[in-house]
Amino acid sequence: MNRVVAFVFLVLSPVAYAQEATPVPGQTWSGNFGAGLSLTRGNSDTKNINLTAEAAEKISARNVAKYDAFYLRADNAGALTVDRTTFGARDEYSLSPLTYAFADIHFLRDRFKDIDSLITPTVGVGHHLIKNAAMDLAVEAGAGAVAEKDTGFSRETSGAVNAKQLLTWKFSPTATFGESVAGLWKTNDFGDALYHIEASLASNLTAHSQLKISALDDYKTKPRAAGIKKNDISLIAALVMKF
Repeated sequence: MNRVVAFVFLVLSPVAYAQEATPVPGQTWSGNFGAGLSLTRGNSDTKNINLTAEAAEKISARNVAKYDAFYLRADNAGALTVDRTTFGARDEYSLSPLTYAFADIHFLRDRFKDIDSLITPTVGVGHHLIKNAAMDLAVEAGAGAVAEKDTGFSRETSGAVNAKQLLTWKFSPTATFGESVAGLWKTNDFGDALYHIEASLASNLTAHSQLKISALDDYKTKPRAAGIKKNDISLIAALVMKF
């Protein structure tokens, strides 16, 4: 009989798009950080490592700066299968209780999509369709540029537009569902797009920790090299530590 030993220790895997850190009244900083590891042994030998961080700084009553970083690495039987890094910064300014403007820049490196670097500076506006103690549903749209360097190809620069939908639903005193859908389209070829879908279910353990399960789906419509898969799906269980 094959023996399967699985050990999971995951600290902080925040939903970087669906549930961004926001300081509560009286706080200047808030966020979460940590690392994660998942191992299986038996019929398959796999290892998954993630490093994540998210922080927000309240600059004024209307202005918040946000920072995030995410690293995911996985291998199967010693062969690397996932190697993805993202980080970025965002400045958000409230125009009204429900409407905000933002300036955002993010960096993506994805070895298995042959993306050496993808940099996306963007400005735009967002609006909360629903915002109360239990639910926050927002949509936003922006425009900017994209600079992409793929393995074996020269850097390409184009204008870009993007759109995003974000939902946070606190459906019980201790449980929260988060979801987001984002798309980025190049203006010189709207068929060349990058989509990110994310969903999470979190349950509070203490005032500063959560048990969270997150699913992430990244889809690139036009990989530059033949044989590159368009779709990557990741499932992460996490113990999230907040400050």
